[in-house]
Amino acid sequence: ETTDTEIHELFQLMDVNKDQKLAPKELDCVLRALGINATEADLIEFIGELPTVEESNDKDCVTYEQFAESIKKNMALTNETDSLQVTFNAFDHAGDGFIDPDKLKSVLSNLGLQFQDTDIQNILHQVGSEGRISFDDFQRFMLNSDDII
Repeated sequence: ETTDTEIHELFQLMDVNKDQKLAPKELDCVLRALGINATEADLIEFIGELPTVEESNDKDCVTYEQFAESIKKNMALTNETDSLQVTFNAFDHAGDGFIDPDKLKSVLSNLGLQFQDTDIQNILHQVGSEGRISFDDFQRFMLNSDDII
């Protein structure tokens, strides 16, 4: 897990002019080094999507607080995605990247939950497409729904 010290060191490395803010040009240099070519408009849009900090007067720059919060949020999402992948894999016994009706019914049955075939089809229709559930379908459903199957 990345520590606050590591996040701060990364921010300082990116802050070329040492003004305690990351301007679009500084972000652009880092992204280009990572092989990502973004326009200035893309960078400003990205900055605009970061959490706002009241003491920040320059809306086109990223403060350390915004940067750290964004990194921590993305790390939490990554951890959540990893957990979802483990859960999905429990349903995907064959390892083919899909949960089909038989797999879903088998896992639910092993958990002591009995569902009719029509219930299984309804679940697949609600969550997946083409009669099966991909990891993307599963992740989207789990992250965007209050419903638990």
